Amino acid sequence: MYAYLPVALSQLAKVNPEATLEIIQDWGDGRKDIRKLWETTINALEDAGTDSDRVSDLDVRVRGLKDE
Repeated sequence: MYAYLPVALSQLAKVNPEATLEIIQDWGDGRKDIRKLWETTINALEDAGTDSDRVSDLDVRVRGLKDE
């Protein structure tokens, strides 16, 4: 999950830089754990109308990794 969060944040920064900054601040200040940061990022991407298939594929891939 750590490896893919910067990729998702990069995508989000292109469509919603304010949300990206807030998530990065939460991460840096230790206010949210990695799973909550991931969920917040994916939700923000979906809310921004980012290519939902690409977001879903990334989310499924990452969730699959934590199960292994």
